[in-house]
Amino acid sequence: MLHKNSRERYDKLKMQFRRLMRNFNRDDLDDFIATTNSMPEWMKHDPTLTQEQRDALARFTVDEGIDWQTCHQIANRQKHVKPQRPGGLALQVKSVSINPGGPGFLLQSTQLARVVGSGEDISVDYSSFQESALAVVIRTFKHFHYMFEMATIPPAQRQIPTMADLIGM
Repeated sequence: MLHKNSRERYDKLKMQFRRLMRNFNRDDLDDFIATTNSMPEWMKHDPTLTQEQRDALARFTVDEGIDWQTCHQIANRQKHVKPQRPGGLALQVKSVSINPGGPGFLLQSTQLARVVGSGEDISVDYSSFQESALAVVIRTFKHFHYMFEMATIPPAQRQIPTMADLIGM
């Protein structure tokens, strides 16, 4: 195996997230989504995870979870080409639209300011609304960041990271 445990897979996800924040594009998004989709299975078989990490995973992978369903459905569509049977899910990804010139957003830290997430403007079309794939990526990564970098620390010692911290700025 290329990765031996869920922590190594998380490290890969973090690398993909940071790459997307430098240049948001469909190829890196595809990699991020595929890795995200594999994480629950890796975590399920990892005996080193704490109960809090397992509970956080269970809260993330609910059928009603927009971020999990987005990644899961797109990953399955990439793998199987045709959509899987929806099975009565409340949220269904209908399509993804890609346009050049995604503006990203300005992120300022105490030492510098830079635009992150610029590149392709990618939107996810659901049954009744549309959302930026950039927003899905940021929220999804925050879930896994919590599972691997916060849930392992006693609650009294946790510090909420800034966006600059998450992207390594």
